[in-house]
Amino acid sequence: MTTLNHLHFYVGTYTDTPSTSEGIAHITLDPMTGEITRQNELVSLRNPSYLTTTSKGLYSFSEISQQEGAALQFSSRMGNIYLPIAGDFPCHLDIKNPYLAVANYGSGNVVVYLIDEDGRPLQAIADLYEGGNGPNKDRQLSPHAHQVTFLKHSNQLAIVDLGSDRIRFYDCDTKSGKHTFTLGQSIAMPAGSGPRHLVFNQYETHAYVVCELSETLVVLTKTDGIWAITHQCELLSNAENGEAASAVRLSADERFLYVSCRAQNKICAFDVSSEEPVILDVYDCQGQFPRDFAISENGQWLIVANQHSNTIASFKRSVETGEITPTGYQCSVDAPVCLAEVTH
Repeated sequence: MTTLNHLHFYVGTYTDTPSTSEGIAHITLDPMTGEITRQNELVSLRNPSYLTTTSKGLYSFSEISQQEGAALQFSSRMGNIYLPIAGDFPCHLDIKNPYLAVANYGSGNVVVYLIDEDGRPLQAIADLYEGGNGPNKDRQLSPHAHQVTFLKHSNQLAIVDLGSDRIRFYDCDTKSGKHTFTLGQSIAMPAGSGPRHLVFNQYETHAYVVCELSETLVVLTKTDGIWAITHQCELLSNAENGEAASAVRLSADERFLYVSCRAQNKICAFDVSSEEPVILDVYDCQGQFPRDFAISENGQWLIVANQHSNTIASFKRSVETGEITPTGYQCSVDAPVCLAEVTH
């Protein structure tokens, strides 16, 4: 079967027992039907729970403790590069030349690396850490950096800290050659909300934050260079809080927002074309524990990584209405936890 016109996705997994995954998997989606097919394994790596691709190559890490050998991995045509990570249980990374940042959930710090013109990570140049905690004694005894995102229109790095209920913006000094990162603003999120991931609109005037512990959506708005909370709402009404809201994605036209709720096995769809998000519908994820999902670059497909049912399911997406419809197609991947479309 040819995959020439198919959409290609890489899948990050947990490999530790009882999973039989060996690292990063490769799947394809038939754009005519939505059928998903598993291809040959791509990279052998322990617990590659997050990954991203650029035109230079593939970046991931092993989500383990520093003592066990937590390391950043870069795979390209020139081979593989490994660099140790000075942190425990890395969970997210982002890239903006000449930097790569890694969020470490366990130790709560963010490590920033310098990368060269070929995308190769060279060495760590900054270690960012702010103390703090939250009221949830089971989950918030210390900082837990859960996401790092470089802004496109400013020299800033945003850090989402689940452990201390904070969103932090660091200013990056790229002109002096010193590569310094200075805390510019620290936003206090609702106590016990446990912010996990955020997504910005194109002009970076709004940010949509999914809060894992409170299972809420919080909108941040930037006015005169300062971010502030302007709205918050529940993801699911009349549902028991499972403290497990997960991924968030914004459609390319910025009209629709989607959030996964792992405990309830749901995907929530919002209309965000006005100032306040309006819930459109809630969909069954066609599996168990939707850790991550992705919207295809053409906007016509949404695929879900269901971690506990060891499946990836496809949905047809209406670009006009934002509605998603299950295709009935799934493929088996043990403990899938991250999806990244290959567009380069």
